[in-house]
Amino acid sequence: MKFLRSVVVSAVALSFASIGRAAEVEWKAEANMDHQLFPSLIIATASVRPIEEEDAEAKEPDPYLLGERFGLVGISITAKAANTKVKVTLKENELMAAATWEGELAEAGHAYFIAPKVTYKFDKLRAVTQQVPMNISFTVAVDGEEAGEKSETLQVRSINDCPFGVSNQEETLNDENFIAGSAEIGWMFAAYVNENHPLIDKILQEALGTKIVNSFLGYQTDKPADVMQQVFAVWSALQKRGIQYSNTTTTPGGSEVVNSQYVRFVDQSLKNTQANCVDGSVLFASILRKISINPFLVTIPGHMYVGFYLKPDKSVFVGLETTAIGIADAKDEEKSGEPPVLTALRKNLDGKVRDGRDWKTFAKAIQLASDDLDKNKERFESTDPNYQLIDLDEARSKGIMPLPYTAGP
Repeated sequence: MKFLRSVVVSAVALSFASIGRAAEVEWKAEANMDHQLFPSLIIATASVRPIEEEDAEAKEPDPYLLGERFGLVGISITAKAANTKVKVTLKENELMAAATWEGELAEAGHAYFIAPKVTYKFDKLRAVTQQVPMNISFTVAVDGEEAGEKSETLQVRSINDCPFGVSNQEETLNDENFIAGSAEIGWMFAAYVNENHPLIDKILQEALGTKIVNSFLGYQTDKPADVMQQVFAVWSALQKRGIQYSNTTTTPGGSEVVNSQYVRFVDQSLKNTQANCVDGSVLFASILRKISINPFLVTIPGHMYVGFYLKPDKSVFVGLETTAIGIADAKDEEKSGEPPVLTALRKNLDGKVRDGRDWKTFAKAIQLASDDLDKNKERFESTDPNYQLIDLDEARSKGIMPLPYTAGP
């Protein structure tokens, strides 16, 4: 009997000691990106390797960042004793399945961030079309004893909200992207370029109907003027559809930590016959990729336009200012310093075509954007995150795929 009582007393004492240690552990639920969840970011980067193979420094593990290295939700925790065993569980919610991480905190008194590997419900993420709040809840066990449950409220952003810059005052997706105090994730715009969108074939049929070109051959003729003429045919078709520039850039739920931009999908721009600078750029880039002409997106402070390569080796390129589409007072004026290919195409076009508004706005768009490319050449070659050339081929090769098209009601 004495032996039994001794065992019971020891077990109770050990239990209370464990409960005491669990109560002493300081932890709280956390969410990166200023407590915002961007469905577009999660879907676009689902198959991306966040670290380049050749980047040995970035591959070095952070001993205080446990679980999913680039996880967006998790807990911060500080243990009182070394080698504390911890189990972290993310409870299932509307957008995430339940997830668990188990391991040890090697050091006492040091803050750790633990991010369980989240399995996202991608179909639900794609369906988010307006900003909504959502609670995420975690439970924690310390040395086998429960340490409570805590929650954090996130703002789930619309699928149209594209994050393109994150302050480095918090953990971000990719440490190697820190430039001038922020993580530059402008490649996210590539996710809105969708060369596979079913409506593009209809646009190409309409472009052929303009008789500006007889077929779309990409770079097969190896003549820059032929490439330019194909792009002009696309421009003409979109202008005939009544696409207009719309300065709609306001994104609700702004943040000083995360820069984001509302971006329309291809079908939304075509249906509404309006596009801001970003919408127009991703629309044109989508169509050009469909006809095997390589485009790139250009960002400058407060603005975006598209560029495209005139040769497959990318040695020659021009810009296209998409906000010039539909303007009423454009004039066709040959300008000193304009791309030679524009001058050559002007001379080869039928006089009636040259006198039309489609050509006048197109020539203006090429002149404006190409001049900006030349003017800011050194900035684009620098590490200034405000001036970026986002090559779509490169983005695709790194795993940034188009956000999937879903038919509306």
